[in-house]
Amino acid sequence: MMDDKRRLWKEFINATRFQVWTAEYTKVSRSWRGLDFVPDFNRFYLIEEGEGMVRIEDTELHPVKGQLVFMPAGVRQSYSTISDHTYSKYWCHFTATVGDLRLFDVMDTPNLLTIKDPAAWNHWVSLFQTLIEAMDSHQLSAGFRMNAVMMEMMASFVEQAEDVTFNRSSTIVDKMYTVLRYMEQRLSEHMTIEELAGLVHYHPNYFIQVFKQFTGRTPVQYLNAMRVERAKHWLSATPMTVSDVAEKVGMTLFYFSRLFRDHTGFTPSAYRQMNKPQ
Repeated sequence: MMDDKRRLWKEFINATRFQVWTAEYTKVSRSWRGLDFVPDFNRFYLIEEGEGMVRIEDTELHPVKGQLVFMPAGVRQSYSTISDHTYSKYWCHFTATVGDLRLFDVMDTPNLLTIKDPAAWNHWVSLFQTLIEAMDSHQLSAGFRMNAVMMEMMASFVEQAEDVTFNRSSTIVDKMYTVLRYMEQRLSEHMTIEELAGLVHYHPNYFIQVFKQFTGRTPVQYLNAMRVERAKHWLSATPMTVSDVAEKVGMTLFYFSRLFRDHTGFTPSAYRQMNKPQ
């Protein structure tokens, strides 16, 4: 089963909201230059040819053909040309947030990714071309297309990067981590919103709002889903009776059976029958 910390980050990523501000393909001019600014949005540069300079905080980079540059929001950065052989690049500006929290305030990624595989390069080019087309489109479906492409870009970026980590420097992340650990360890117990909110010293109404922003679900919805996941494990991997499983997740047999069916489409007994060890 997924431990509580891994579950936390999965839910956090799943609740991320992307918004694309602009996307283009550009052959930059010799005057392309911006120094020591702190943007409110993230940037991707996909370098097709040319040379130049990008500085992120105190790290100076000189990206070349076949590399992807990621410049996160909220950090000091600069860029400029260094010769007449200027960049030709695909690029986009976007935000990635979970509630009021920026994704990359707690998710650490490399700033430079070398795309060696030709198929992976072609995939990135195709993603940018689709994103640019969607930006220029007036169709209602274009918004869905941009979100889908942005999510695919982030998935590809994370999969191809060698070093992606999460840090817990954010107070909100720490507090949500505390709540999820508490819920995970007490699935058989009755828990109230006031009790959970008290763990992190939030007013119950504010706690519900923050929790839903962070996980995409209310505390009750999340707790029920957690209980169903634990029950699925016990039903498929142990000889425990359905009544025993219901008791282990803190529910009456009637309520547990109804909740399990609502979440999975099957009764507990039917689910066990389908998932018997061979």
